[in-house]
Amino acid sequence: MKSHKYSFFGSAGKDPQEVLETFIRLFAQKGWLNQTLRIQHRDRRYRIGCSEKKFFAYRINDQFGLSWGFPGWLVCMVTPEEVLAGSEGGPLDSTELGLEDWFRCLEEGDFEIL
Repeated sequence: MKSHKYSFFGSAGKDPQEVLETFIRLFAQKGWLNQTLRIQHRDRRYRIGCSEKKFFAYRINDQFGLSWGFPGWLVCMVTPEEVLAGSEGGPLDSTELGLEDWFRCLEEGDFEIL
């Protein structure tokens, strides 16, 4: 596993508050804290944001005319109480990025701001 500046990966029992604080530090460093960004990662568009209370990523619905998930649906969320991420085996879409993938994508700039 790749070493990260803020390491919380590989520990399923990690405190959600610590995970959130890691995202808060990353967003603060990038100047994005308390902002909502529209990004494209590979061929998918997302709305992401982070505040002192929550990190979230919503997949933007590109299927015009379809109402499900309009304008998007939750694919990752971190609050002080819980962590929900697509590939983590929870209730969210397992084809979406997992928690480590989201952090790596944002930390390394592996996306385009729309």
